[in-house]
Amino acid sequence: MKPAEATVLDKVRCAQEAEYRHGDRKGCLKGTRGAVLDKIELWARDFHEPCVYWLNGLAGTGKSTIAQTIAERIFADGQLGASFFCSRDFEDRSNIKFIFPTIAVQLARNYANFRSIFVPLIQSDPETARESLYSQMDRLIVQPLKKSGISTVIIIDALDECKDEEPASAILSVLGQFVSKIPKVKFFVTGRPEPRIREGFRLPLLAEATDVFVLHDVGPGLVNDDIRLFFKQSFQDLAYRRHGLDGWPTEKQMDFLLERAAGLFVYAAATIKFIGHRNNDPKEQLDCLLRSPESSTREGKIKLKANATLDSLYMTILQEAFGDDDPEDDHKIRSTLGAVILAADPLSPSTIATLLGSSTKGVFLRLSSIHSLLILQEDTDSPVRPFHKSFPDFIVDPTRCTNKRFHVSPPSHHQELLASCLELMNQTLKKNMCNLPDAVANCEVDDLGERTKRSLDPALQYACKSWHKHLVDEHIVHTPGITSALHLFLEKKFLFWLEVLSVLGAAREAVGALDAAAKRLEALPTLDLVDDCFRFVMGFFEVISTSSTHIYHSALPLCPRQSMVRSLYEPHARPLTRIVYGLPNSWESSIATAKFPIFIGTAIWSPCSRFIAISQDGSPGERVILDGSPGGIVILDAVTLERVTTLRSSAYGDTRLIFSPNTRLLTLLGTTQGTVMSWDLQTGGLVSAIAAKRFTQTYSREYPLAAMYSTCGTMLATLGMIDSTPVISIWNVLSGTRTHFQSVDGRPLNEIWVHCECLRFATTESGSIVTWEIGLASPHAPTRVESLPLPDNFNPSRESRFHPTSSRLAFTTEGSVLVWDARGSKFLLESTDVKDYRATSMSFSPDSRFLVCGTENLEIYLWKESPTGYTLHRKLISNTSDFKPLVSPNGESIIAIGGSAIQLWSTIHSIISLSDVSTPTSQRTDNPFILGFSPGEALAVIAREEDETVMVLDLKSGIPRLTIDTGMEVYAVGVAGSTVVVVGKGKIVTWSLPAGNGVLNPRANVNDSVLTTTFDHPLFRASEPWESISMSSDLRYIAMPERSDLFTLSHDQPFYLYDVFTGQCLASIGADYYSRPRFTMDGREVWFIDGASHKGWKIIEDDESNVIRLEPLSHDQQPSGPTWRSSCHYKVTNDGWVLSPSKKRLLLLPPSWRSDEEDRVWGGRFLALLGGELPEPVILELEE
Repeated sequence: MKPAEATVLDKVRCAQEAEYRHGDRKGCLKGTRGAVLDKIELWARDFHEPCVYWLNGLAGTGKSTIAQTIAERIFADGQLGASFFCSRDFEDRSNIKFIFPTIAVQLARNYANFRSIFVPLIQSDPETARESLYSQMDRLIVQPLKKSGISTVIIIDALDECKDEEPASAILSVLGQFVSKIPKVKFFVTGRPEPRIREGFRLPLLAEATDVFVLHDVGPGLVNDDIRLFFKQSFQDLAYRRHGLDGWPTEKQMDFLLERAAGLFVYAAATIKFIGHRNNDPKEQLDCLLRSPESSTREGKIKLKANATLDSLYMTILQEAFGDDDPEDDHKIRSTLGAVILAADPLSPSTIATLLGSSTKGVFLRLSSIHSLLILQEDTDSPVRPFHKSFPDFIVDPTRCTNKRFHVSPPSHHQELLASCLELMNQTLKKNMCNLPDAVANCEVDDLGERTKRSLDPALQYACKSWHKHLVDEHIVHTPGITSALHLFLEKKFLFWLEVLSVLGAAREAVGALDAAAKRLEALPTLDLVDDCFRFVMGFFEVISTSSTHIYHSALPLCPRQSMVRSLYEPHARPLTRIVYGLPNSWESSIATAKFPIFIGTAIWSPCSRFIAISQDGSPGERVILDGSPGGIVILDAVTLERVTTLRSSAYGDTRLIFSPNTRLLTLLGTTQGTVMSWDLQTGGLVSAIAAKRFTQTYSREYPLAAMYSTCGTMLATLGMIDSTPVISIWNVLSGTRTHFQSVDGRPLNEIWVHCECLRFATTESGSIVTWEIGLASPHAPTRVESLPLPDNFNPSRESRFHPTSSRLAFTTEGSVLVWDARGSKFLLESTDVKDYRATSMSFSPDSRFLVCGTENLEIYLWKESPTGYTLHRKLISNTSDFKPLVSPNGESIIAIGGSAIQLWSTIHSIISLSDVSTPTSQRTDNPFILGFSPGEALAVIAREEDETVMVLDLKSGIPRLTIDTGMEVYAVGVAGSTVVVVGKGKIVTWSLPAGNGVLNPRANVNDSVLTTTFDHPLFRASEPWESISMSSDLRYIAMPERSDLFTLSHDQPFYLYDVFTGQCLASIGADYYSRPRFTMDGREVWFIDGASHKGWKIIEDDESNVIRLEPLSHDQQPSGPTWRSSCHYKVTNDGWVLSPSKKRLLLLPPSWRSDEEDRVWGGRFLALLGGELPEPVILELEE
């Protein structure tokens, strides 16, 4: 393998020590399991046999031991391509997202042909290993295997130990879709017959390609013979190592042990470990087992009564290890056991000792005493794990572990571990523990892993990542010691904790930790601090994830003035930029914002409230890449709005999305093309996709109003409109076929629902809400079910929403939002809160506890159900126009989509109400500001849309020097020296600033002007003329188009150059461009920028003839000192970094602060951000 290829493979995200050659795994004892092993080997060699083999076995029946032996034998034959041994004890080996990339890398290391295909793929698209399971399997494994023609065997052991919350294993779901495409490849899979594993192997595509061997159904005679042989060989090995064991044990003792094992290899293995420990007398250990009061020969006679058999063994080992009662020792024993059993990740004895404040020697001795129940290394820094899953199950169950000395009570021991984690962090955390250089991203620190290992003790790493996982109920956090420790931690160590999580790549844990703490705190003072810390993490999540040092360079300096985090930690800030103007006073009401390069057409919550699906809008020609991946649908994390996966779709235009009840499937209804597409979200694979037939000769388009899955998730019903005719369609999701199509009478309400496997929908007619029903399995014409009264003031043409199960109708009248209880014939809400503005959209939560409503002035109202009806719960602000709010199924969050942005609010964490926001909502529109810098970088002039006010800002102090009431709509502004120029409706006005450099902040008006030039130009009558007017920074020229409507601009549209002071037209320009004109900083060039293209002219002044002419600049010539780009060579990257001329990372802008290049204005070291989601323009002074 070439070194360059090895480097590429090393960078692929894989699980560590997952291969069969790693760790301390042992195979079958020679001579045992012969029949089973021979059968599996024959299957592996015969490619006429099914491609998949499932070794199905209960706990303790020896599946992993057999898998290890098969791996060793097949490797020796040269057939083994890859192996993945899953383990619930390790995060990466229990994460299904690591299985396929790890297998692919092993295949690449083992086969040169595979490697020659795989390495270029990773080089061209490194993120492939992070895509959906379906995409991973297809691109990383299947395609290279097909192209290389390799014949091989792949082993996946203990698949049941992977974290997978779906009803059918996601790995098996993907496997079933691809095994037929790679017939030369065989998959050997082991796992307990848990429901999701059984359901996975029952999937039609996989069932026909799978051979199943049920290990626990092997005849008891064969199993007992193997266990007897295991005992015999193990005792012989013990006798060889220890003196005085000849002729021991007796046949009677051997028979007893065999009977007690009851077919469980785990019992036999644990027994040998217990008897054979070097610090004990084997004969005494065996006698202890034989005389155990819990022992009874009856237990072994009951086939596979694993619990009863193992319980006796475990209790005997514990009692023998720890002797008589001793309250002090018993507490230490339970604490140590609790740390082993309840830790979120396996801990070493030294780490347990650090957490518990004990000695490593004492912890190791206690664990050594029960070595037979654990996997314990001599190295005290190696993780200790239970020998078998059955031991943790036993020790936490008081009905099985009946001796209170050893029983681990999860609530009390979680509390102990939480207290230990908080104490360790409070004592140990400090700033920049890894000694990282300033202003770097984590990925730029080549030895970050070494620094982390050297500087962060494993116990501290565990505490930082996992303290909140021990916060299992609200009673724990209300313990006085826990509450005070948590408050101290947030008050003194919060940012240092975020640093650690950043370098560990675990920033997501901060969100989970603070969210868990907030949910379990009530009216305690700590709650306000937790909420503010949560807002800090959400607001600067990308900063924290990307660079630990920029927590102090970017996040803390950009934190709102009134933030508790800012007041507590401001001395630690190390800004590389100065915020001259625009720093918010308080947090925005939304907790997160995400932007995309095209309008979002539809958004929907998953039923579990964990995900948000969005689809892009637009025609095929407008389709772009969403968040780095091509396609139409993006699945977002509902907490951070990070992309989880992307689903490729060719649908465009009007679309609707719907999740299946278990969140397993997502279906898109594309009305412009008439398509119905369904994806499996576990795998990312397309389940079905069809183009719907045209419904009639007259109509070619169905507009969907609502959709609903059947309870089983295999049928989908849609309610839509063809022209003005309501129609019902029923689809088979898996086949993609429509099974029923029905037009209906009446005016439908925009909801359909499932009742007892029947589809129901509602229409309004003659003052009533009529409910109709259609069978899903055997569709028929709609049947009338019931009729409920409508209120007299209901207007079907206005915004409304019907909640079917509660029979509640939300609707609007002039100035009011009402909720009508149709079954009780009464109003539950008659709100006039929105009387001044029209309600634009509304929706109920699935359980009808919440009603959310958006208004045309960008307000969001959230009402919550109460005993008397609905009461106002929250009032929020959106930063995007034309938005549509949706409340999550659990009622904890709200999203709103508008344009290309999606915003997220929390109903749990503290939220800013309208009364707390100082900026009027009318200012929160797209690019409402106009700004110009003075050539000497001393002043900036800012105008606000529809405000008729111009502010002159002193850049040194950040305080307004002059505020001008212009009395007219402002189109363009500029300042140079002591002169301020404002281009307004029909005229241009200039002002002279007061003498001196002090910050005076007087107010002036239009009558104070020293010069007024009246213009008669069509553009001054435009609705949004500032979009197309530009003024040079030296205040000499104005460039503007001929037409008054910006949207009518065409490639042959001329632009004119005017003299600011005389109003004289100096020259005309055949722009041949759609975009607005831009002047360079010196005012000597004018440019038109259209995406990556640009076209410019140089302004030539002829002193003799006093004539201005325009000289075209070549297409390959770049603007000299453009105001939209830095003349000092600063740069803003697409991912929000502000870079110095030397490429130093000065600042990482949060998503809500980011704006397009056309919405930035540069003036030397100063940068103004006019876009984004903030209520004020932001002006930054950058480090030289």
